[in-house]
Amino acid sequence: MAKNINEIFATNKQLLDTPEVKELVAQFKEQFNLMKITKAQYWQAVTDITMNSELFVINGTPCKDAIEEINKISFGKFII
Repeated sequence: MAKNINEIFATNKQLLDTPEVKELVAQFKEQFNLMKITKAQYWQAVTDITMNSELFVINGTPCKDAIEEINKISFGKFII
């Protein structure tokens, strides 16, 4: 099981007060939040494409086009 920050520094709590550790923790938090937002935006885009396809909507986006759109957001302009 993953440890939280207090468990990690349990044996040396004063390290949490050092400027370097404070900066490291702040940077990790910022990068983690950015990754979380990016992941949520990606899945929202994929869900929008999928739910508006002909699989779910009468006269929706053709499945081939929906897959191409998903490939574009997943892999850039590279299409298989």
